[in-house]
Amino acid sequence: MKISIEQILIQWLNKRTKQLYDIEIAPEIFEPDNFEFGDLSTNLPFKLTKAVRKAPNIIGQEILNTDIPKIFSQAQIAGAGYINFWLSDDYLHNNIININKHPDEWGKFSTEYSKNIQIEFVSANPTGPLNIVSARAAAVGSTIANLLESIGHNVITEFYVNDAGNQVRLLGESFLYRIAQIKGENVEMPEDGYLGEYLVDYAREYIEKSPDENPNEWILQKILSEQKEILARFRTHFDSWFSESEFRKTGKVEQVLQRLIDKGLVYEYEGAKWFKASQINLDAKDFVLVKSDGQWAYGLVDIAYHANKFEERGFDIVYTILGPDHHGHKARMESAMKALGHDDKLKIIILQQVNLIEQGNKVKMSKRAGKIITMDVLLEDVGVDAARYFFLARKAESHLDFDLDLARKTSDENPVYYIQYAYARIQSISRFAKNKGVNIENIETQSVDLSMLTRPEENNLCRKITKYSISVQNAAESLQPHIIPFYLLELAKIFHNFYTKHKVVCDDEKLTLARVALISAIANIIKCGLAICGIEAPNEM
Repeated sequence: MKISIEQILIQWLNKRTKQLYDIEIAPEIFEPDNFEFGDLSTNLPFKLTKAVRKAPNIIGQEILNTDIPKIFSQAQIAGAGYINFWLSDDYLHNNIININKHPDEWGKFSTEYSKNIQIEFVSANPTGPLNIVSARAAAVGSTIANLLESIGHNVITEFYVNDAGNQVRLLGESFLYRIAQIKGENVEMPEDGYLGEYLVDYAREYIEKSPDENPNEWILQKILSEQKEILARFRTHFDSWFSESEFRKTGKVEQVLQRLIDKGLVYEYEGAKWFKASQINLDAKDFVLVKSDGQWAYGLVDIAYHANKFEERGFDIVYTILGPDHHGHKARMESAMKALGHDDKLKIIILQQVNLIEQGNKVKMSKRAGKIITMDVLLEDVGVDAARYFFLARKAESHLDFDLDLARKTSDENPVYYIQYAYARIQSISRFAKNKGVNIENIETQSVDLSMLTRPEENNLCRKITKYSISVQNAAESLQPHIIPFYLLELAKIFHNFYTKHKVVCDDEKLTLARVALISAIANIIKCGLAICGIEAPNEM
């Protein structure tokens, strides 16, 4: 697919605006809430009113005073000046055939504006099992990567391994404490040490299996390998695992510090070196680059790391997903990148907190006491598909209440089950049709008489599946992956409504074949959408 129907309409409106008024303006395209008001609408006449000095409805009439794109059957002025467009039956029917011809590629675009994009996410400290915030980051990050690839960009995913610094030191000391404790030695846990019981289990395994290995290196690699394993099970792939400890050896950190000094953006206060972030960004506060003891602060290393993405690895845009307590770090990194000449290239997404809800109550967790719900425990409880769906079902910047009871259900109440059941039901219908002698291979050809699809429920399905490519594009460009689960849920509802009212395999052979073609297209769209979300499409349930 080259461009979506939304892009076709935008190009036509741009052309008309230039022809009529010699104005270049970005038209807004949206979907009406009801199919009765068309498939696509625009408020462009309202945006032109001030420049053109005419009423919106007059502008709308002037825009429509020519042939509209062939994919639309009609267009009308609505209200005070909105323009509504209806897709033609020919387009709707050709869309069904094309989806069935190219089931795995539908909703993917080629573009001449392809960019090299990196997205970094999860990047949890290798100091313990991944938690549910990391699980949400994994679902959101991997889905955004899939979306960006779908609209034609070259995407590299990266996990930044924080294997250096104070937290890693505390991990090693805490692990040595647990080893000594098991051996019966009288020792004290280091201040701010890690209290989780998982270190006890690791310490027993170390004593039993690897007592001759360096304990600090062993525990770091043990936790990192388990993080990789659970992420793979969660269908989250990383092209690169970037080691902080190795990066610190390259000399890049010192070089970036010197560049900032040469720009006059570093000052000393109480023995530490500070970055003048407030001079670059009013929303940012000055922060320490080098501590009073001469040690690099985390912020300095992170500046050098992000600069490396642009200067050494050549990414055009970098997306970094951070946890809910990183708003200050976002402003710091943005100001530092601007200072180094990479203004507006770093896009930081702040992922909000997750609350686990069970029987209407919030599940209490205490990180200090080591009592946390880990990612692997959650996956064992609700499964990968439900977990991914529920993590994606709200905007990234919104707090998420994860309903454990609902996620466990295998009924229509559970939205991911409802969507998957629509797909499985279509597969069952297709098998039944084939057993009845219906030549389902014909659904990919023009020989199917799709003009037989005249019922309102059929028409609604035809129109809804055309919106899939728009949903993919909107989700990718806005970095809002929740758009895809919402779309799939709406599509599943329309399908189930159709199925309760109409038999697919009926006495009319032409109508049967047309309906099989329609539901096959629906199944292909569901499968593509679920794949973007990292969710399986089961043939049977």
